[in-house]
Amino acid sequence: MPIMRASLGLLFLSAAGVFACSSDKTPADITTVGGGGSASLPTGGTPSTGGTPSTGGAGGGSAPTITGGNTATQAGSSAVTGGISATAGTGGIAPTGGIAGVPPVGGEGGGAGAKSEGGTSGTPSNAGAGNGGASAGQGGAPTFPDLKITSDTKSIEFTPALVAAEDFYPGKATVASGGIVTLLQDTTVDLGTNAETQTLRQSVMYPNLRILFTVTETFYRIVANRQAGIETLADLEGKRIASISNTSAAYFIYKYLGTVNVTDYTLVSGGICMATPCGASTLPGLVDSGDADAIALWEPSTEIAAQALGDDAVIFQDRALYREIVNLHTTAEKLADPEKRRAIVEFVRALIQAQQQFRENPESIYPRIVDAIGIQQPVLEAAWHDERYGGELVPDLLDVLEEEEPWVAAQTNRTPRTREELAPLVDDSVAREALGLP
Repeated sequence: MPIMRASLGLLFLSAAGVFACSSDKTPADITTVGGGGSASLPTGGTPSTGGTPSTGGAGGGSAPTITGGNTATQAGSSAVTGGISATAGTGGIAPTGGIAGVPPVGGEGGGAGAKSEGGTSGTPSNAGAGNGGASAGQGGAPTFPDLKITSDTKSIEFTPALVAAEDFYPGKATVASGGIVTLLQDTTVDLGTNAETQTLRQSVMYPNLRILFTVTETFYRIVANRQAGIETLADLEGKRIASISNTSAAYFIYKYLGTVNVTDYTLVSGGICMATPCGASTLPGLVDSGDADAIALWEPSTEIAAQALGDDAVIFQDRALYREIVNLHTTAEKLADPEKRRAIVEFVRALIQAQQQFRENPESIYPRIVDAIGIQQPVLEAAWHDERYGGELVPDLLDVLEEEEPWVAAQTNRTPRTREELAPLVDDSVAREALGLP
């Protein structure tokens, strides 16, 4: 199957005060992954208006009057340099940045810094879990809202989103099982990944669904058992094929066999096997036991079946005919929220970085995928050539949706939508912004 974190902060000291400025598949447990650890960009607050100043600390001087409330304190160090005491004056309201003590970039606390509430000195900044106090609040770097992402967490295809969340998104992200169904039913979820088939299925009831970026493309194949009398694609007439109905794999079978006018075949359902030994009721197990004559599904099921069949494996593939396209989705409502959209654009930038690592240094990625989904690394490496991580919103996506729509509509006896009706599902504005395109 298939950042800029630029923000500069400036500290100015003056007799008047100190200013900080800053420019498809089964549920699993939630995996929390974190970047900076801060929840959101401070949006202001009540500036302090004086009070009885404290006696100066190292370097002397009295605590300055803060005239702006939109700057968070630094975690693990004094509020400013140059000998100004970190202890705030008695009385008055300390700068809380709207969200008291939240630094621009996460970090794991640190020591006592500037007070977060008036009259209480030496309170440590609440930096949150992250990469350490040294990075908190340095120069007023921007924060990004938390993001919650739901995916098919038992597939290779979702793993670029996982690595993007763990390694490249500058805020905090959680990745959980559920895909776009959970995105559409739970308003706390911001992003979801699934194949284009599920987009077509779910967008009938939820026309506010939006495709933003392509995560993984997977080139499917059919693995057949030679002992079942199969040598050519046409030999699958009347055969039993292990797969899952109403999925991209089922559409692939329909489309591929249609090229040789094969319409008489039976889909045999079973469980997904991520690593050997596979049970007899799993899809690879059905082929190995002879209860199915062939298999077509996302990896690693087909690779496991191929290895089990050995010399009896007959493999059919046409990479130009079809590939599964797993995309990153959100909703129109999320995009209409300026702060959430800003975070989503930043996550797409993180995804682009992760995909580059998948392409250029897969050896560093293999252990991550093994840990994430329980696949065996030799199987993953054998199937890797059928996965593509292009770092783009694939340009033919609307064409694919238009072609696939009649098949999906037939599954529920509805009228297929036109190209014009499908077009709003694809929103390329986030991809263009993330890639720096006009």
